[in-house]
Amino acid sequence: MCSKIVETGTYFDPETRIWTGPKLKMQSGADASLGRCIVESLLKLPDHIAQICANNGKQYTNEQILTMSIRIAQHLEDIGIQQEDVIGICASNTDFLAPLVFGSLLCGTIISTLDPSFDKDGVRHIFSITKPKIMFCDGGEVYQIVKESLAEIDPSIPIYTIKNHFEGVRRIEELIVSTGKEASFIVKPLKRGSSQTALILCSSGTTGLPKGVCMSHESLMNSLIFSLNPDDKLLGFSTIYWVSGIICLVHGTMNNCTRVITDQKFSPELFLKIIEQYKITAVFTPPSQMAMAVQCPDISKRDLRSLLTYICGGSAVPFAVVQEFSQHVKDCQMIIGYGMSELSGGCCFGIPTKAGENGKLMPNMTVKIIDDNGKQLGIGEMGEICIKSPFNWAGYLGNPTATSQIYHQDGYIYSGDIGYFDESGSLLIVDRKKDIMKYNNFHFSPSEIEEVIIQIPDVVEVCVCGIPDIISSFLPAAAVVKVPGSSLTENDIAQYVAERMAHFKHLHGGVYFLDSLPKTASGKNIRAKVTKILESLYDQRKEKSFA
Repeated sequence: MCSKIVETGTYFDPETRIWTGPKLKMQSGADASLGRCIVESLLKLPDHIAQICANNGKQYTNEQILTMSIRIAQHLEDIGIQQEDVIGICASNTDFLAPLVFGSLLCGTIISTLDPSFDKDGVRHIFSITKPKIMFCDGGEVYQIVKESLAEIDPSIPIYTIKNHFEGVRRIEELIVSTGKEASFIVKPLKRGSSQTALILCSSGTTGLPKGVCMSHESLMNSLIFSLNPDDKLLGFSTIYWVSGIICLVHGTMNNCTRVITDQKFSPELFLKIIEQYKITAVFTPPSQMAMAVQCPDISKRDLRSLLTYICGGSAVPFAVVQEFSQHVKDCQMIIGYGMSELSGGCCFGIPTKAGENGKLMPNMTVKIIDDNGKQLGIGEMGEICIKSPFNWAGYLGNPTATSQIYHQDGYIYSGDIGYFDESGSLLIVDRKKDIMKYNNFHFSPSEIEEVIIQIPDVVEVCVCGIPDIISSFLPAAAVVKVPGSSLTENDIAQYVAERMAHFKHLHGGVYFLDSLPKTASGKNIRAKVTKILESLYDQRKEKSFA
């Protein structure tokens, strides 16, 4: 048995010019909650290994996870935490994170998550919006940042550490001790039904400060991307700050697979080692991790035959990288997808056959493509992608202006992405609307140029930007991370692009090697920051050429 992608498909109505996914029955009704679904799933196979921590080898059964979750829920209620109170979490993937998340959901609270890599300004910004009643975080430097940030918001907020504890600071283990009343625990109904907010995740933050995206119980219960079974072992490095981290945790548990976790930062060597050691059958990563893996010398040394499903998403997935990785995993489904935090997950998924392809629509999703005047477009016509979910969305917490700006009409959400549907019903993404620029009045797409550059051997990552120019508007330029010790030159890359692309897509702004690319905590390149770096390097080159 193995994991498999859920049913997808795209249906086009030529009269309304609207695309729809398959109509399927929802996973849950109006009175369901994530907490109740998780309890039911854990009770099905109490002795099944739910979680393995790759750091220490510790294993936890469904019954153990459920018991800890119930205890945390009861302790939270005992200290006065109520439904719809916000619980802040800024933590890596450690042993007690799952019981903490599940226990919070059992109480009907709202979880506000951040990645441990956030700095003080980022922590203060998000938690000043979500206003947690209680805070859980990793210890060490993370605790110090969280403590200082919350002191400026509300110094009375209690903080519990999840790992790397400090003397005199509350720790999560205090909430896992027996209450003596575990057997009597009952999941309380949600006050607002399944449309009630379960989590608040951050928008990507690639174009400004992150916003708090409200996610309901019903949207998360029905955001399933792929089905799993007890024979599957699922690996993902993303923390629960990212949608993929939430999906791995929630749907891995609801499908009774075994989740393999680690709090160590991603490295291609560790990634491949864990796949081989634990016979991982399914992984979920952002594109940058796949790109690093294919360039790792270990990939030819590791036994990856157990891997049957590789899901990649979160930003543009280079088709060349998918093809290269697939050479090392002959029996693995290479699935890429497209979605938004505002949708609580995916819009479409599938096995790509060409660059830019993101598969067909997920069940119950509706999409229309519009031009700059709002006209709805047909097959093969390129415009902005507008998406409608079957679930009500509560918007950005405390930001009605941003919420109203992202809505098109009739419940459709502006994605900010340019794309089109082809004859087969597959959605192809061209680029972010804001990223498409002009060189001498010709439009160029940074993502399209990136797709070409990533095919060059020894290129690990690339980000293409436009350097402002008074004559040409923008000069295409590339920031490239290459394999350490590689003899690849900047001219090699410029020439490679020039031989394969139209003149207005050539790298007139230059090629620049960087040790790493600025990223959000969720792994997306921050093009604005890369642009500033390249503008400075471009000016330095101009000064040298005139010297």
